[in-house]
Amino acid sequence: AMWADSVASWFVAALLLFAVAVFAFWQWHDAARAWPIAIAVLVVSCPCALSLATPTAMAAATDRLVRQGVLIVQPHVLEVLHRTTHIVFDKTGTLTVGKPALQKLITFDEMEGAACLQFAAALEANSAHPLAQAIIAAADATLLGEVVADEVSSQPGQGLEGLVDGIPYRLGNAAYVAELAGKPLHDQVPPGMTPVYLGCSGSWLARFDLSDAIRSDAHQVVRHFQQLGKTVILLSGDQPEVAQYVAGKLGINEAHGACLPEQKLAYVQQLQKQGAIVAMVGDGINDAAVLRAADVSFAMGSGAELAQTHADTVLLSPRLSAIADTAELAARTMRIIRQNLGWASAYNLIAIPAAAMGWINPW
Repeated sequence: AMWADSVASWFVAALLLFAVAVFAFWQWHDAARAWPIAIAVLVVSCPCALSLATPTAMAAATDRLVRQGVLIVQPHVLEVLHRTTHIVFDKTGTLTVGKPALQKLITFDEMEGAACLQFAAALEANSAHPLAQAIIAAADATLLGEVVADEVSSQPGQGLEGLVDGIPYRLGNAAYVAELAGKPLHDQVPPGMTPVYLGCSGSWLARFDLSDAIRSDAHQVVRHFQQLGKTVILLSGDQPEVAQYVAGKLGINEAHGACLPEQKLAYVQQLQKQGAIVAMVGDGINDAAVLRAADVSFAMGSGAELAQTHADTVLLSPRLSAIADTAELAARTMRIIRQNLGWASAYNLIAIPAAAMGWINPW
């Protein structure tokens, strides 16, 4: 986009020098025609066509995308998206609908399942994470007395810790809870399930198995980018087994689970160091840093506001296929820009020499 403006500025400078040279030649050859021909050279030239070749096409494409529910925040989106080599997707809320539900509760201690659920909901009370909302919704259905957690702190990508009745509890992935429970837990998690563990000092209390439905258009979007020759990658904070399960369902060959925010960021930066142009699609607070680091990024409109403020594009509609539509429009827009530049260049290459030779009058 900046190239055409740069060329146009040099074009104007070169044109002025050329007009002076033409005037000098005609002043020597036929002084009566020098001024009309020099003016004709200036009038017939069209540097504005070069300058407008890009912004007119971009403006038309941006307007069309807004009507389709795609809000472009940064001007480089269409140009860079057209050149991307890798498309990196988050899982929860991106490839999946982001509304997991509690499928099964398994207890490991004497505490009743309903009580474990209430304790977990108390820890998650102020969390906007989709998994937290699923636990809170399940706890609300038990109609038991309210449990309150104090001094709750979160570790992005790992879980929460807080006090209930003065006793510290942790809720999150197995590795995070094990730091408090004090001993490893060996259990089998059903494929496709995201396990969330609850534990206290020296004891494992429960495992919550949650599952999230894959978006209906996710497979179509993944296949679209693969057919374009782009590498599709899944990066998720969920357990590797869950990430591999979703990747297998969608035909994604490369998937990485248990990724903390800094690991997602490092992974994308490593791809960029290898020469890749990376597009990132995410929705959560954990994705904010990697969305900012990617060459071009998309945030789901239903996701966290922090993710949206760090993304180059916000999908206002729940359709994941809007990303594929944007990519198609980006390719078409770049094609039209090249056509515009070609027509503008061809016109100037024909019209300016014609004016300089005295074949075109100023009027």
